[in-house]
Amino acid sequence: MYIRPMRSQKRYALLFILAMSVSFAGKAWAQDPSSLPGLPGRKVIVLDPGHGGHDYGAVGPSGLAEKTVALNLARKLRETLAKDYAVHVTRDGDYWLNIESRTAIANHHRADLFVSLHTGGSSHHKARGMAVFSYGPGQGLALQEVAPVAVTGERLRPWDRVQWIHRTKSKLLAKLVHSHLLARLNPIDRGIHETPCLVLRGADMPAILIEAGYVSHPEEEKELNDPEIITTLAEAIGQGLRAFFRQTNSDEVSRSQPLRIYQ
Repeated sequence: MYIRPMRSQKRYALLFILAMSVSFAGKAWAQDPSSLPGLPGRKVIVLDPGHGGHDYGAVGPSGLAEKTVALNLARKLRETLAKDYAVHVTRDGDYWLNIESRTAIANHHRADLFVSLHTGGSSHHKARGMAVFSYGPGQGLALQEVAPVAVTGERLRPWDRVQWIHRTKSKLLAKLVHSHLLARLNPIDRGIHETPCLVLRGADMPAILIEAGYVSHPEEEKELNDPEIITTLAEAIGQGLRAFFRQTNSDEVSRSQPLRIYQ
């Protein structure tokens, strides 16, 4: 065994410690790719599990809450996408965030995409199916967190109009995600809709809201509580997001670079 001279042992010990530190850091980054949001060319996706905390959202016959389904789906979708994208969630636990905070998180991360995750709910227990929404003037289907300006008399601020800039791409994103959901799960299809959903209104990037089934429907509640179904949902949504990037200049540098609107 080769023994190094005593005078160089401290130097080599220091080099060894530095090498191990770099190695452990590299492993940590590999396990959590979202810790590198500023990596050039790395697309940024923000997932928004709806509701949370005191806000249960819709609740199924056996007590499964929309907030739980949305968080489970967001975590699985983040896991599905994390290898290739910087993925953030607006909440990673059972706590409440107001609508403005959810959109602000996406804008803060300069996200390339914003996806809000929900389930449907209805007092009519036969109501069921899956739908995808983008922001627009139409009434669409009954949604939580929708407030048409014409009804409320609310005065829009310039920032509230920013989603209109992305309307075409948001509609494309909705179409692609919808098609992959239908292909993988063959659900009862409630279609693609434009609606004035508040959580999408201030998002300065293509943005959609997904209702992944009706938790208020007994059969769909069971499915939405099934880890295999949640995994399939996440994979289908992930395929739709990837398809969107392929069709919209996938080589373009991520929006994590400074944008004019924030200057």
